[in-house]
Amino acid sequence: MIEQNGASARELGEIGVSNEVFEAISVTCINKIAGVAGLEIPDGLVDSLSKVWGRSDAPKGVKVTTSENDVTLDLTVIMEEGYSIPQVTSVIQQEVKSIIEDMTGHSVKAVNILIADMQPGDPEAQLSSLPSEEVE
Repeated sequence: MIEQNGASARELGEIGVSNEVFEAISVTCINKIAGVAGLEIPDGLVDSLSKVWGRSDAPKGVKVTTSENDVTLDLTVIMEEGYSIPQVTSVIQQEVKSIIEDMTGHSVKAVNILIADMQPGDPEAQLSSLPSEEVE
């Protein structure tokens, strides 16, 4: 624990992280991964009302479930054509888990991914931009 003037952080109070922070971290991380076109934004009542009210904080294809000890993320991803689904999803899982654990100190139990759609990608994009791991 970090100590400040002899008092531990626990003695000073509890620190919590909102689900919106986990969502924001996930979205930022995912948007930097080759082969990801974006996240699916549900076209439902919440999304429609958010558009009417001009709010930009509508659901972004990330559902966060927290428990006392860990975080589970459910991601709805739109991929670019020409990329390997197993390779891209593996990178997403590893990167999201790593960055959330590093930034928040919370343990990530699972990063579940649903591929919702494929979109035409950059014709010059190659799988060489992804790690060259053999996928079984």
